[in-house]
Amino acid sequence: MTVEAGFHKANKNAPGEWIVQRLLIKPSLRRAFGGIYAAIDPAALRLRKPAPYPVIFCMTHSGWYDGYIASVLNERVFHHDDYLMMEEANLARYFFFTWMGVFGVDRENVRSALASIEYISEVLSEGENRSLFMFPQGTMRHPDARPIKLYSGIATIARKVGKCAIVPMAIRYDFLMEQAPDAFVRLGAPVMVDTDKRPVNARELTNHLTDVLTKTADRLHADISAYNREPYRLVMSGRGSINKTWDGILKIVGKAKRALSGVRG
Repeated sequence: MTVEAGFHKANKNAPGEWIVQRLLIKPSLRRAFGGIYAAIDPAALRLRKPAPYPVIFCMTHSGWYDGYIASVLNERVFHHDDYLMMEEANLARYFFFTWMGVFGVDRENVRSALASIEYISEVLSEGENRSLFMFPQGTMRHPDARPIKLYSGIATIARKVGKCAIVPMAIRYDFLMEQAPDAFVRLGAPVMVDTDKRPVNARELTNHLTDVLTKTADRLHADISAYNREPYRLVMSGRGSINKTWDGILKIVGKAKRALSGVRG
């Protein structure tokens, strides 16, 4: 439903969410990637359901699948009542994403953009175990493009909510000696906001979030460049690759040979 301010609100419902997740998001991710892997700071993991206060995931935005990754990460790890901010022009075309908690923002229309911020601030404040995934860069950029620049909307939302945790979240897609690419996510330590203890200066908070998100993205880049998969745990398996399939066949054959040898012995 489009409101007078000019953006679509979330229209969460279980049947619609099931349809989009099972028929669109997961099949699409499985076709595209060998797997989705995440390294999550222990403090961020402690924000899993039930989250003690609203959580805002401050994400890099480098690919079309970013929103899908956020959805699966929440379903498999955090289990929040989650929402995601999406460009209104795109959401108007793909309205069915509202069934999953996606709502629109029109940055070209100041009044509409402010209405979106006011809307999601109220949503986060009025419910339990709620979270927001958003792309404060405002547009897709290559994961290695520097400097990372963020809009102040995320700081404004945090100030309106009053008490929340902001989690830096970097995503990249890469090949690590496999036929199929993998999706990698790194989540850093939360930035805590509590206006009862300290007033929020939007510019200062935006600058701080820029710094921590850049460090999170740089850490992810360093890990993947070094082929360091050890910190990353499988969140969802994908289509695999020929070499993995062949290795699996060899493993089965090996077990069969050992079993036969035991029988003959």
